[in-house]
Amino acid sequence: MKQLSKIMLAAVASVALAAPAFAWDFSASGGSTASFNSTSTKASKDATNTVSSGGVSSSGSNLKLASSHTAGTKSVSFSYTLDWDGNLDETLAVSGSETVGGWTASGSVSYSPQTLGCTYTDNSTLDAAAGGLAACAGTTVAGDDTTAVTLTDGTMTIKLGDASHLSSQNVSSNGAAAGAVSFDTADDDASVGAFVGGFSGVSLGYKINDAMSATVAYQKSSDTTDACGAGEAYDGETLSATHGTTGTGFGFNGTFGIVAVGATICNATTADVGTASASPASTSTKTSTMGFGLKLDLGDIKPFLSFGTYLGVGSQTKAGAAYAGNEIGLTYALGADTIVAYMGSVAEISTGTVAGVAGVAGEAITKSGMELGYNTTVGPASLKVGYGTQTHAQTGGATDGYSMSDIEVALTYGF
Repeated sequence: MKQLSKIMLAAVASVALAAPAFAWDFSASGGSTASFNSTSTKASKDATNTVSSGGVSSSGSNLKLASSHTAGTKSVSFSYTLDWDGNLDETLAVSGSETVGGWTASGSVSYSPQTLGCTYTDNSTLDAAAGGLAACAGTTVAGDDTTAVTLTDGTMTIKLGDASHLSSQNVSSNGAAAGAVSFDTADDDASVGAFVGGFSGVSLGYKINDAMSATVAYQKSSDTTDACGAGEAYDGETLSATHGTTGTGFGFNGTFGIVAVGATICNATTADVGTASASPASTSTKTSTMGFGLKLDLGDIKPFLSFGTYLGVGSQTKAGAAYAGNEIGLTYALGADTIVAYMGSVAEISTGTVAGVAGVAGEAITKSGMELGYNTTVGPASLKVGYGTQTHAQTGGATDGYSMSDIEVALTYGF
């Protein structure tokens, strides 16, 4: 009996000692936002009425369950997220990193198992043919399982795979109101700067010193609708084995005293890589983009400037689009509070028939915006108050003379 007692005691002690090594930290998070806004909108210069809208609204941020575990130099984290952005998205994600011999490798994988939110038209049957089931579009999610591996020693950083290899260099801040402008609002809704995003390729980042770093990137993929991660195909190219995208990009970031600057350029070309590659009639699109960001650190006052351009043209159709934009402003710290001032303008022009670029072909549409915001805290909650305006101008366009003004008050509590 004594021997059995000793064995049981040893087993309990072993479990107690081993438990910390296998321990996972768990957390749950979410948030609630309640808003009041008052908006006045005039659809165009020819509109006879200015429409008032607004009131009290509310929304919840994503519901997230997370867990993490660290053992020596190896760490793994897991998350389950539900988020509403027009439909209910469900995402399972795992990421991890490990350091060996001064090198750290990291990677991640995520899945969206299904599109949630399907409804039934009545409670009597689940038979779609009988009218009981209103199916959700895209119930079975399609798409490749793409990811990237990152390897770094603190000086060199290598990324291989589907990743955001380049920065847009946007450094702007805006307030709670709806005055900020952006590129390609019908599709990417990208911040002013280099028109880039995630793409399949490889990049090498190099830390020149504590104040400067540079990145070179190379894109090579069969997708023809993500030149440098955001550019479109304007020549009728299709997603098939006969076409592909090749691109190169460069980025630089540096801090020189009170001035922090960043610049990115990226050029890409789609091409027929099949038997017709030598034909002058092969479809192809060329894109180029550039982004620049600058911030000054004047203590409590931090001015900023963001600038970007994009040009894409199809070789056969001659259809294409061009964007150019700039944003200026500042943030001003008042203790724990912040004042934000913002002004921005973007111009978009299309030639031919280009989906996603609004207005009249060959006539630029210019969108100008302004915001003034005040951010503070009220106990555990954050409060944002903002005023913003936006105007549109385009010769012959349906929204020429559009104007909007918005007052927004948002109270947010994260938990």
